[in-house]
Amino acid sequence: MKYATVMTKLRAIVVKFETYTDYPKSASNNAARAIRENEKINNKCATQTGKVRAQQIAQKKPLSFNTVKRVFSYLKRAKAYDTGDYTKCGTISYNLWGGDSMLRWSESKIKQVEQQLAEIGERGGVRKSPKAPKSDTPNPRPKGKGTAKGDASTSRGAKVSKQDLKTLQKKSDDFNKRYKKKLGYGVTVGQLKAVFQRGLGAFNTSHSPRIKSPSRWAFARVNAYLYLVKNGRPQNPKYTTDYDLLPKKHPKSTKK
Repeated sequence: MKYATVMTKLRAIVVKFETYTDYPKSASNNAARAIRENEKINNKCATQTGKVRAQQIAQKKPLSFNTVKRVFSYLKRAKAYDTGDYTKCGTISYNLWGGDSMLRWSESKIKQVEQQLAEIGERGGVRKSPKAPKSDTPNPRPKGKGTAKGDASTSRGAKVSKQDLKTLQKKSDDFNKRYKKKLGYGVTVGQLKAVFQRGLGAFNTSHSPRIKSPSRWAFARVNAYLYLVKNGRPQNPKYTTDYDLLPKKHPKSTKK
């Protein structure tokens, strides 16, 4: 499969399952002020889309990756009309989308996500480095260290940090909100945690030298599992190791 095709599929996974709330408080403050200033002139500035976006940013609502890209695209264009004068629609409209601090954050976030996608290769695996050994390079410390303890077949010994557990809970909640009713089954944070722990263990057996973080390797496995649950089949036909964790009604479930 061509790398461009793989990247397109991975971007789709990110768009579906990832949202972001770590944009700066100053961006929320900019949006809140712009809302107030716009109200003073009967909300004559900005489109309805801009007004809705302002409410999202002011209230620190989660933003999808696609939304982050739209925010950056708008701010990059609209910056030319920002004079700093809040009696002008150019300044109000620009700051409704978070202003300068949101522009900087969204640009940085896009680069960060694109870099992560570049490191995660075909079908949830890890892209091989052309200047490094293959991704099945044995780990020089196979017993693991810290959160990477464990092995690929079990979750025993693999510790999950509070932050990673919080992310797994969010992934579970987002997935169930979007797909549980349609599919007739969803996922639990317990399932995702087990997949994640197996990913941590797998990091000890083999991993790309480019991937320094056991968590990143484990989250790639979680994303592959979510794809499997949603689509009824894995992206990679060889990925069968987590069938035992699937919901009972799933066509690939090993549960009787």
